[in-house]
Amino acid sequence: MKSVSIVIIFVSALFCTVVRAQKTSAAHDKTVDFSNYKTFAFDKAGARNPFVNAMIVEAIERELTSRGLTKVDTDPDLRVVYLAATGPDMQVANVPFYHIVNPAYSGIVFSATSQRWDVMTGTLVVDLFDRKTDRVVFRGTVSEVLQRAPTADLQADAKTVLKPINKGVAKIFKKYPVKP
Repeated sequence: MKSVSIVIIFVSALFCTVVRAQKTSAAHDKTVDFSNYKTFAFDKAGARNPFVNAMIVEAIERELTSRGLTKVDTDPDLRVVYLAATGPDMQVANVPFYHIVNPAYSGIVFSATSQRWDVMTGTLVVDLFDRKTDRVVFRGTVSEVLQRAPTADLQADAKTVLKPINKGVAKIFKKYPVKP
């Protein structure tokens, strides 16, 4: 009887485990003709872990090149900026076409100059800036990508997020106006 009770408790614990699914959101400026963009370049690194940083760059590169864009070192049409929120207290400025129907949103902070929203830990934000106008023309977010706090073993940390990064970035770019 005791072993049956233990099995029931164990099975109950298994079914009570919450699986957290990635939530993605993406939007673009509908007044922009994305077919005019031919090249892109990355701005500064957006992740502290160099292995995770390389994975994010590779995933974004794969999505943009599959849509016909070419990576360049100078004078890109689009500038890629991404932020990996591995800790609290990160805020991102609002963009006019991107309404706060955002899975990464946890509150709005109003100021005299702009609206900002707080980004939750574990979220990846990808912005594409038009170099000529210096405006964000595409923004995508994916939550639940970086699911644990960083450790001293950077490679092990990177291995745990490889699949979520690739899956999340692919989901974001499904909303990109130019299809592969």
